Amino acid sequence: MNKPTFLVISKIDTLRLEQLGDEERKIIDDVVGKDGVELLQLSCYTDEGVMESRNAACDRLLAVRVEAKMRGSKVNSVLNKLHLTEPSQRDDKARPAFIPEGVKNRVKYVATDPMRRKLERDLEAENGGAGSYSVDLNSMSHFHIFTIL
Repeated sequence: MNKPTFLVISKIDTLRLEQLGDEERKIIDDVVGKDGVELLQLSCYTDEGVMESRNAACDRLLAVRVEAKMRGSKVNSVLNKLHLTEPSQRDDKARPAFIPEGVKNRVKYVATDPMRRKLERDLEAENGGAGSYSVDLNSMSHFHIFTIL
């Protein structure tokens, strides 16, 4: 099916792959030796390897999807519309990046600080959470929406 395949060994808190006998180990090695099969080990009881297995599966699936999209016919029509420009140097004047002082001096957001500025997610949590909180669009008049064509 051209999908990534994983052999996931669970319950490694009770028996590790290294503790298996030669016969069982040969069966696993035969399966993993096949084209594109990856071996993952985890224990839900101790949470060992759970996140690593999830991340490995997600990363591999994403890579397969990107590869499939790049092989498709639509990618050329999109790539033809993109143009990357790098400015050439016009003189010997140094033009370093400019970071405004307000950005440099901004206090870092710390969720546990009681004196921090309130974010929209804080207001949502205080007023009933998702599903019962409605954003007050009139209070958001200081936001500007730009459309890039």
